[in-house]
Amino acid sequence: MYLGEIVNIDNSYFVYVPSVPVKQKVYPMSSIQAMNIIDHQDSRIVEVVLIPKHEELDEQPEYTARIINPLNNNNEKDSH
Repeated sequence: MYLGEIVNIDNSYFVYVPSVPVKQKVYPMSSIQAMNIIDHQDSRIVEVVLIPKHEELDEQPEYTARIINPLNNNNEKDSH
């Protein structure tokens, strides 16, 4: 599991996961899912797991991030 942050880039939502040991750090997500998390949890911080895409056979495999737990920001402080 990794901690990530929901970010908006050019009106699309992504999960930015700086601590993953792979080259890819930003993962697309649906706008509906992003807005549901932001609206209901009052936080952009989420726990994610990485799932490899088997469609690509490049040197660097691509991953998708599955959000498993939105974190409520009431007791969490951003440590960046």
